[in-house]
Amino acid sequence: MYLVIQKRKKTVEKGRPVETWEDYHKCWCDVKSLYGKELYSALEAKLENVVNFETRFCLKLEALNTKEYRVKWGERVFNIIAADYGKYKRRKIVIKAQEIV
Repeated sequence: MYLVIQKRKKTVEKGRPVETWEDYHKCWCDVKSLYGKELYSALEAKLENVVNFETRFCLKLEALNTKEYRVKWGERVFNIIAADYGKYKRRKIVIKAQEIV
């Protein structure tokens, strides 16, 4: 399964700010649902439709943040909640994201 990391691009057209999303990086991922303690803590925080995307580390993904990037998986779009770099061992990244409904 592939996911596309999209980056927010802000421009000004006719004096008005316009926000668009452009593809930043495409990579393979393993999609994992929440389970156990992680699922219950997400439900307590009223987070629904949360998914973990596990992918291999690359330098482009080091710049990820929750305000300027989002994840597109197929036709579904997700806001990034957090990116876990696994103690900065540079092997994999787990991106926790919530689907935009």
